[in-house]
Amino acid sequence: MIADKLIFFERRMCRLIVSIVVVAFCALGVYAERVDKSLERANELIETEPRHAVELCDSIGKGGLTVGQRAKLNHTIGNAHFAMGETAEAKESFQKAITMGKEAEDTLTWSSALSDLGICYRITEKPDSALMMYQQALALLERIDAPSEESYLLTSIAVFYANQGRLDEAVKYGRRAFAIAKKCSDIEPIMYAGQTLGIVLYHKGDKKEGLAIEREMVAIAENRGLPRYVLKTYASIIDMHYKDGRRDSVDYYIARGQKLLPQVPEASVESIGFLEESYVVLTDMGRYKESLDIQNKILSMRGAGTFMPFNKLYQRMARNYEGLGDIKRMGEAYERSIAIADSLHGLEVDRQLSEFDVKYDTAQREIQIARLETDRMHSRMWMLGIGLCAIFTVVALIVYFRYRRARLRRSLEMQNLRSQLAAVDNERARLAGELHDGICSDLSGIALMMQTNSDRNELVDMIDTVRGEVRSISHALMPPRFEGLTLRQLLQGLSFKSDGVIMVEGGESDVAPDVAFQLYRITQEWIDNIRRHSNATRVLIRMMEGKYVIADNGDEFEFKESGGIGLESIEKRVKSIKGEMKFDREKGENILEITYSI
Repeated sequence: MIADKLIFFERRMCRLIVSIVVVAFCALGVYAERVDKSLERANELIETEPRHAVELCDSIGKGGLTVGQRAKLNHTIGNAHFAMGETAEAKESFQKAITMGKEAEDTLTWSSALSDLGICYRITEKPDSALMMYQQALALLERIDAPSEESYLLTSIAVFYANQGRLDEAVKYGRRAFAIAKKCSDIEPIMYAGQTLGIVLYHKGDKKEGLAIEREMVAIAENRGLPRYVLKTYASIIDMHYKDGRRDSVDYYIARGQKLLPQVPEASVESIGFLEESYVVLTDMGRYKESLDIQNKILSMRGAGTFMPFNKLYQRMARNYEGLGDIKRMGEAYERSIAIADSLHGLEVDRQLSEFDVKYDTAQREIQIARLETDRMHSRMWMLGIGLCAIFTVVALIVYFRYRRARLRRSLEMQNLRSQLAAVDNERARLAGELHDGICSDLSGIALMMQTNSDRNELVDMIDTVRGEVRSISHALMPPRFEGLTLRQLLQGLSFKSDGVIMVEGGESDVAPDVAFQLYRITQEWIDNIRRHSNATRVLIRMMEGKYVIADNGDEFEFKESGGIGLESIEKRVKSIKGEMKFDREKGENILEITYSI
């Protein structure tokens, strides 16, 4: 009897446990389905109400979610923050999505987060990191069939190449992305790929096709009710019409965009992009008051991720104040621009100063060693040390007085102050290289000769050589004066001083001032390399449209032998004008060729 009751009780308990398990699995299934629907709804809200999308994601919570669901959740949150212009928060969410997507082996979410993080790096001026993200995402997409994500990624790569000035590659990736996007049912990849391809084609010279694609994208966005995409495309069309001289069309699209702004998050990428394009065009059209109103509106958006650096924004504000005749505010805007630029470059300047100080101390110690070993060189070594101190002091005074003069001037010359200050910093870096690679090496040689009781006259000759190097460095510190002079005129000045060794060909067409400055500095540095390494008797400088060539008839020497800070300076200057350089030897000549974008 008791046994029968126990068997009955066990059966009831088994049925109860089975029922609880079934209910639990059903509950989990319902919860998972609810999470997926909430994420789907959040993604829909990103286009129109990104703040609500973040709130919806927060309401889901993280308890009970799988790793894959948390990866998708963070990816959605990242896209919502990006839509609102909150780039730092977007990057943090995308990084979490990458980690969780990898752990869950969710290739689609993993690759999508990598691609979106690459965009964040690109707009925050970190191209190396952006390219790394794109490469990883592209490798992942090869494992799966995801045309929408592939289109997004290829479009982002097209934008990356366009920003580097490599328009042929940009068009190739853009066309491929647009073709893939057209096969997708989703509108977003079509808009992203189409807008990008239109812009790249226009800048490459295919203006008619580029503008036609942009108009097609506007029509699609308007029909689908997507104001963010409409506004983004308006910015591109405004730029195209302005460059083509169609002022009426510019006014038309600016007015239409202003009506759309209330429908788009204030600090979103699309809103900021449209406003920046509008005020740039309005300034050039002489509508200074309207341009200033937009600029002040952008400044009031604290934390907004602007495309144009704030120091350049203040420079453009100064132009508007100048156009309105408000000289006082023009000067204040320029001072603000310089202060921001100085703060951005402060760390780099400190690093260069520290390197210079270390190298200078090394030279001083070598001088002291030489003084202890022989009294005969005492006076000359002491004078050399004083000379080095004097050079350092002169450089510091030049920087100081240039900076002081820059803060006091209130005229139009203030637009060139940043480039002048940057030129001084670069010259200090070049001086450091000359001191380290040239003078310090010569001093080491003098010290060795003194240990071997070498001939006094030979030591005197070597010291005279060091003195000549110091004099050459001091002359090279004098910056060129570009006011009213073209690059050809400056180079003719070099030719005149060379007694016929340097000759100049071409250069009849104008070169932009910033490009001309960098080419002139590159020429100075390269001619110094020729003097030291090739024993040339003739140097020919040829200037052509988009190309700059320096050829000499000297001895063959390896390009890398001129390395150190001098070569690094040349490479940085070429990169600053978005150019490329190559060195070769042809028909008994050393040839340095630089190509750059006009």
